[in-house]
Amino acid sequence: MRGRGTGIRLQAYFGDLGGRVPFSVRGHGGRCPMSETLTEHDLRALLGVVEEGRRDAPTEGLPWATLDELARLVRCDCVAFPEADLVAERGLLNQWLDADGRGLELDDADDPEPEFWAANRVFLPCTYAERTGDFTTVVRWSDFYSSAELREQPAYADFFFAHDGTTHALHASLPALPGHFRKITFWRAGGPDFTERDRLVVQLLRPHIWELFLDSQRRLGRVPKLTAREWEVLRLAGQGYGNRDIARELFVSVSTVRKHLEHIFDRTGTRTRGAAAALMMPHQPAVALPRRT
Repeated sequence: MRGRGTGIRLQAYFGDLGGRVPFSVRGHGGRCPMSETLTEHDLRALLGVVEEGRRDAPTEGLPWATLDELARLVRCDCVAFPEADLVAERGLLNQWLDADGRGLELDDADDPEPEFWAANRVFLPCTYAERTGDFTTVVRWSDFYSSAELREQPAYADFFFAHDGTTHALHASLPALPGHFRKITFWRAGGPDFTERDRLVVQLLRPHIWELFLDSQRRLGRVPKLTAREWEVLRLAGQGYGNRDIARELFVSVSTVRKHLEHIFDRTGTRTRGAAAALMMPHQPAVALPRRT
């Protein structure tokens, strides 16, 4: 990746370059100011995650090149992309890359025992996004617990450390259906904790990782089904119409529009109009769109 074109792409993704690029990002809960400096080399590595992921073949999870590049960018013993239904206590997808190779499981028949799910529900790092609604902050175990406190947590003592010696983790949450979680997780067994630099690069990449996942699903043809009226609502929402404007165009109430949007979010696993439109609109049926007069 050399030449003027690369510099333009870097600016488009991550801002103007000046040799070293300072960022200031809020840490866990907004209480831990984090100021880090990334080099142009770091930013080129971030760009590599995005570009290699776009070129690679799609999977039910992320393109394998994405996990390969993430593991190079953030030192870890394992990088994983899990999704689970917390209500049904069932793993839906588990994709991982470690020193022994890589794997991808769907609807794992050997789901963890109920004790695992119970321990995870009270393990603060694992439920941070679901509890707070903050899906943008990247968190470490050490943001919540001291080393002594961590050893007292059942999720750590009975599962993570007991099974594979994991001592440190870094989590980035992605949009998911209500009652589900979907994350990028980096694991370390021993050695130093993840740094603020690690947190920063993952936080910068998080929206691009989400787009790579959506692109992978589109390429596989795995697009949720919407009703004709839901398509109409989503088309207008994607064009920037507000709820009142949509209601006026479709001759329905504002509350009906809200209900349609709730159904769209539930079916697509998204939480914003923009994310729902990005996932669905490339697959919209060829139907005439109502026009304003």
